[in-house]
Amino acid sequence: MKKILFILVLVLGIGGVNVAQTAQAQPSKEYVAALKKMIVVSGSDATFKLVIPQMFAMMKQQLPNVPAEFWSEAEKEMMKTLVDDLVEMLAPIYHKRLTLSDLQEITKFYESPVGKKMAAAQPAIATESMAVGQQWGMKIATKVQESLKTKGYL
Repeated sequence: MKKILFILVLVLGIGGVNVAQTAQAQPSKEYVAALKKMIVVSGSDATFKLVIPQMFAMMKQQLPNVPAEFWSEAEKEMMKTLVDDLVEMLAPIYHKRLTLSDLQEITKFYESPVGKKMAAAQPAIATESMAVGQQWGMKIATKVQESLKTKGYL
């Protein structure tokens, strides 16, 4: 579960913060559509799609008596609506921080040659970053544990 949360934090970290954003209302359909387009052209949807098999693998381990056919069908079903469901849930968060114009400009970047290169690289970057994040977390835990031992708390 920590891996999945780490991936989502990495992926959702795209874009800047627009503190001047004043509209707190629900995002319009136009805004939601622009967000979906930005998520797709940025490659974030591909990264989200990497998470589903990982989640299902963990659930399969926890529920080994459930037939494989169930998992296969359930995973296919989740993949069909993954982006739309996630965009609907993320729209209010993005709406607080980014205007429709911001999303359109970010989308323009991702439609440029370098943006397309970045989008294509996103899933691999997220996967490799997850491994680095785990190593980093273990390094911090080891240092804290050593410090606790040195100070006599362990």
